[in-house]
Amino acid sequence: FLGLPCRPRPDATRKGATDGPSKASCRLRVIPPVFVGVGGTHRRHYLREMRTPSLLVKNLPLVTSAVFRSSLAAAEEQAVRQWCSSTSKGSTGSLSSRSALAVWSSSFSRRPYSSPSGGRSTSSHSPSQSPIGFVGVGAMGMPMCRNLVDSGANVVVCDTSEAALQQFEREGVRVARTPAELARVPGLKTVISMLPSAKIVESVFLGDQGLLSVPAEDLQPEFFIDCSSTGPECSVMLQGVLDGRNREAGADAGSQLEFVDAPVSGGVPGAAGATLTFMVGANSPESFARVEETLVPVMGKQAVHCGSTGAGQSTKLCNNLVLGITMAGVCEAMALGQKLGLDLENLSKVFNSSSAQCWSTTIYNPCPGVMQGVPSSRDYENGFLTELMIKDLSSAQQAAEGAKADLIMGKLANELYQKSVPRKDFSALYKYIYNGSPCK
Repeated sequence: FLGLPCRPRPDATRKGATDGPSKASCRLRVIPPVFVGVGGTHRRHYLREMRTPSLLVKNLPLVTSAVFRSSLAAAEEQAVRQWCSSTSKGSTGSLSSRSALAVWSSSFSRRPYSSPSGGRSTSSHSPSQSPIGFVGVGAMGMPMCRNLVDSGANVVVCDTSEAALQQFEREGVRVARTPAELARVPGLKTVISMLPSAKIVESVFLGDQGLLSVPAEDLQPEFFIDCSSTGPECSVMLQGVLDGRNREAGADAGSQLEFVDAPVSGGVPGAAGATLTFMVGANSPESFARVEETLVPVMGKQAVHCGSTGAGQSTKLCNNLVLGITMAGVCEAMALGQKLGLDLENLSKVFNSSSAQCWSTTIYNPCPGVMQGVPSSRDYENGFLTELMIKDLSSAQQAAEGAKADLIMGKLANELYQKSVPRKDFSALYKYIYNGSPCK
């Protein structure tokens, strides 16, 4: 696995599959259990696992030409062969060969490759670049911020959790204990925020120690990317505040302050795996391009320009309206299947290969025991809180009333989540509303 955001071919483990790939079919099937962090969302620059070094060496030229569309330089190829040789003899590799491999992998992370958001050439961040502020390292923000730090970006972290800040400090990451302190960091031009509610977002920007409490002459950031789910009103209001500051500063003030809403879809697994989709509300193609360059592929797989400021939040409301309704439907159907005596793993397989297929069946199954690594497998902990789904569905209802649109299913789904258990993942409907049991 060469650190690429793609999946192995299904026929990689098929009986009779060959060790060596054909040029027409080679992707990740060419090197089963090998991991070298080399680029994209895996810029770790160190070796994770290497069980078949001889296979890597055997297919090295073909792998690099087919996957990266380029060839290894002689020195880079020699570094890999040196490490593989030491590993084949039973050692774990000398320090020098590990260092050589790190140099090789680092060189790959600087090479352009095709991104899911339009094929833009992407380079790894350099610590010498301007610092980037990140506000909010909760369930979603923490893995997003980790991916940004791991990419080599010069990140300054801000949060109300002292424990989280101290952990980043121990790792050598700079922190700011208030948004106002963050806003004074020299050279910091971009701030990313991932916060639980519109009220907290407004406080981070407009509070006594908020980003905009800093006098104009001391304010460093000029570009604000809010990945929180707040509803369009908050985003439009904050852009209006920045527009006012721009007018006060006048035409000769230099860079204009700009707010962009970029809420996400993909949940905690998407944040951890850097496979999020960003729904972007930006007032110009240039602003969207700046957002895309900052967020993709370091924190997500794609960014979609949904319209002007607030359009990203409106898109997220519609997306989570569908999510809330479909999750309730999957919980109801899984619980019914169990009471009818069906095997829930088989039922899930049918769902995923038929018209019932959706994100809640393929990625986030609510029945404990069907899928590993999702909240249902850990008693519905560390996921998308029921309270946040209620917030999103309530915001959708509010938006629908303003647009004179009917939200019949959304209203019913919201009532179900309000009856569920707080502080649990929203998929806990299966257990606490439909009395579903774990898969046996």
